Amino acid sequence: MERKLDEKYYVNSFDEESGIYNKKDHILLLVIDEQPRLMNALENGENTVLNTITLIEASQKYQIPVLATEQYPKGLGNTDERILAKLDKNNIYEKTIFDAATAEVLDFIEKNNIKKVVIAGAEAHICVYQTTRSLLNLGINVFLPKDALASFKENQKEEALKTLREMGAVRTETETLLFDLARDSKDPNFKFISGLIKDMRDR
Repeated sequence: MERKLDEKYYVNSFDEESGIYNKKDHILLLVIDEQPRLMNALENGENTVLNTITLIEASQKYQIPVLATEQYPKGLGNTDERILAKLDKNNIYEKTIFDAATAEVLDFIEKNNIKKVVIAGAEAHICVYQTTRSLLNLGINVFLPKDALASFKENQKEEALKTLREMGAVRTETETLLFDLARDSKDPNFKFISGLIKDMRDR
C-alpha cells in the first residue's frame, strides 16, 4: 500500500527490508542548556530535567547518540549533575549564542547522517526556538516533547511550540516518543522502556 504520511512524523526511519518504521540509526537527542541556575528559574524546570533524563536513558538503550550544550557556563554553571552523570563529557559543548545548532553539533549531524533530532531543554522560546528553526531550515526533522522543554512562563513555551509546529516541527510528549521508539511490545528493550514510563507516571 502507498504511504501517505510524511516520514517526519515518525521518530524511527523507514526500513525498506522490513517495510516498517523501526530504524534508529539516524536519530539524535540534543539536550539544550539544562543548567540548574537557569532551570530553577523556569516554570516546570524540574519536571523538564526529569523527563530529559528519561529520554537520555531511552536513547542510550537504543544506542541513539546524545549531545548537550551549555549556555555561557562561566556565568550560568554547568549542566545539571544528574544529566552530566549520564553523558560523555566530550559530547557537551559550550556556547554563547542562543542557537544550539553550533558548528560542533552540525558537524556531528553531517558526519553521522542524522535526519531526525529530538530536542529537550531550555528555554523553549529562545534557544530551543532558534535551534529548531535552524535545523528545519537544513532539512532536519525535529521532535519537540513539550514536557521535556521549559520556559520562564508556560505561555512562552506554548507560543514557541505553536510557531515551530507551523514551521514543520513535530510537537509531542516524552511518553509518546518512548512508545514510538519501542514500536512493539515484543521489542527486546520494551521492558526497560515500560519501567521508564511507570516511573514517569508515578511521579
